[in-house]
Amino acid sequence: MESFDQSLKYLLQHRPEAFLQFGLGDPTIQVLGPLPSDLPARGRDIDGSYLIVRDGTRTVAHLEFHRRHQGSTELSIDIAEAQIRLYRRERLPVLSQVWDLYGAADEPVVTECGLRYGASLETSASQAIYQRINLRALGWEELLSQAPFPLWPLVTLTRNGADQEVVREACGRIETKTELSPGERADYLAVLWFVAEAEDVPTRLLKMYISEERLMASELYQSIFSKGEAKGEATGEIRIQAETVIRILSRRLGVLEPAVREWIRLASDRERLGTWYDMALVADDAEAANRLVETIRKAQHP
Repeated sequence: MESFDQSLKYLLQHRPEAFLQFGLGDPTIQVLGPLPSDLPARGRDIDGSYLIVRDGTRTVAHLEFHRRHQGSTELSIDIAEAQIRLYRRERLPVLSQVWDLYGAADEPVVTECGLRYGASLETSASQAIYQRINLRALGWEELLSQAPFPLWPLVTLTRNGADQEVVREACGRIETKTELSPGERADYLAVLWFVAEAEDVPTRLLKMYISEERLMASELYQSIFSKGEAKGEATGEIRIQAETVIRILSRRLGVLEPAVREWIRLASDRERLGTWYDMALVADDAEAANRLVETIRKAQHP
């Protein structure tokens, strides 16, 4: 899913106006430039923040991708908090847009949502308003005919888009955008590849329409590919260290508790596992091995 997220953020970072114009139905919106996406006190970065001009007014555009793991109430609270922090920092009106990646096909494409969090004072109360865009409510033909071309790689997120023929059609249309450089077209194809893959379109079918040679012309694909290789190498090193610790402890103690084996294999802190690995290498008797087991146990139950 990391490549999926990176692909979405690539589109947003390179063509934010496409998201805003489509969601708001306003092709006149201008993006003046990006704003910092980090809101330190909030605990996590937002997906995108831009200074825009809408109806002659400078506005902060705040965009988020809604993934499966977060409920609607928590999402609304996150949006409200981000709006306040963006307003505090920029002192400009904030327009929030949420792209729901897994909405329902029988719901509207665009809805106005909100969180009313203040107590009523006569007829009003404090609330946060945002726009929700639900791609699942669109058919793939609607997306390709109505949306700006930078959104075409998201076609498999529509209600009937996770299909090899849809991928073929989207590839063909992207390749017709001759005003783009070959590298830019390859980047859009790479986004289409990763999003389609996340929607369970088989890789063997994707290869029928997008060759590896074509993908290698994409800086986005090369970046994700190289990060994946580096991550694979790091994961392999961690696995080797964990199995070495288990083997040494088993040899010194004769029997190693299954729970301890599992804790070692599931260790996600590389520094901590490195410490256990170093201790195991110098554990030349049962007493030293038991001290290491106790160290591992305390890490699970401090």
